[in-house]
Amino acid sequence: MTAPSDSRTSRLLHDSYLVGLAVQALIGGSQLVGAVVLQLAIRFGWLEELARITQHELTETRRDPPMLFLLNAAHDFSIHRETFWSLYLVGHGVLNLGVVIALLARRRWAHPVSIAVLTGFVLYQLYRYAYSGAPVLVGLSLFDAVVIALVWREWRVTRARP
Repeated sequence: MTAPSDSRTSRLLHDSYLVGLAVQALIGGSQLVGAVVLQLAIRFGWLEELARITQHELTETRRDPPMLFLLNAAHDFSIHRETFWSLYLVGHGVLNLGVVIALLARRRWAHPVSIAVLTGFVLYQLYRYAYSGAPVLVGLSLFDAVVIALVWREWRVTRARP
């Protein structure tokens, strides 16, 4: 018989797994929304407007980080970069949502596929971090690593069941 503390730990880990999936779904959904917003910004010229608005502010305060970020974001976008980020956000969002749906549907193949997809995300995010130094990429990678561990544990538990 399982000790009560083992049962509580098991329940806590399973609940953490479900929360991790919910957060993955939110991330995937927000990436899809982000891709749509990016395409709207491109189509309606919002990036150019942002550059126009921030240009005056930037000349006044060259050390204002929010303005520098906005201005660089608006000026650095080329057609190729915009297309890349739109495709990246759509692809990442669809994969995240697909992983979550497959896991919640309890498909046996979903666990190893999810682990592979999430590991790919971690590797790519760390690769991008090496170039950009953006701490959010480390945070996302750590979160994905936790979800990988929870998915691995859930896979082991479900394989043990008849």
